Amino acid sequence: MSRRAVLLGGAGLVGAAGTYGALTPRGRRLLGWTGPDGVVPDVPPVPVQPTPWGAWMGSSGPVVLVLHGRGGSVGWWQDLGLPQFLDGCAFRCAVINGGEDYWVDLTPPVPFEAALGISMGGFGVLDIASRQPLKAVAAISPALFPSWEDAQQVSGFASREVWEAHEPLRHRERIKSPVGVWCGREDPFHDPARELAHAVNASVASFEHGEHSDGYWRRVLPEALVFIESAFALSS
Repeated sequence: MSRRAVLLGGAGLVGAAGTYGALTPRGRRLLGWTGPDGVVPDVPPVPVQPTPWGAWMGSSGPVVLVLHGRGGSVGWWQDLGLPQFLDGCAFRCAVINGGEDYWVDLTPPVPFEAALGISMGGFGVLDIASRQPLKAVAAISPALFPSWEDAQQVSGFASREVWEAHEPLRHRERIKSPVGVWCGREDPFHDPARELAHAVNASVASFEHGEHSDGYWRRVLPEALVFIESAFALSS
């Protein structure tokens, strides 16, 4: 290969990198430049036992409260692959069925020691952590709102007063538990998630490329589960 070809090739790479950096997060989402999708492991799922409030996933160990994204359910987590990702984990999950309204004033049906949530569920577990100590809080793509004007756009709160009472960004100083935050750079909630992670001195703060999607959640879910398991191991 000639020196000219090498130089031209290098210039092309620099140009591509420059184009990537110039794109907005929305532009990168449209082009699919958001990192690889995660894959559900090809292993048998852990047992899933339906309950009036949702389901147990796993058969033994300390309990982790699990909150889904907006409009989700136990089936939402099953589609995401949580029963397979839990293979080998030394804890079980209490997966709660919710709905469209944000997780506020939740009274969990069982005692629990850690919490995991995605999107609206990430909001919910951080809100809970502002009210009680937990061994670990794993928030993936947490749907956080810096202002009431932002929160109004999702129509997920009964009133401004409800949002103000529960928005984790407004009560960050009360979150003392070990926190892990994962949020993709192309996710609309990236900036507030990063702000919260910094404010609570998160034990894990992962902000690689990724969007607000199943593919990103499957990619980082194993890391979140390892974070929770490590917290249990440290406290034993």
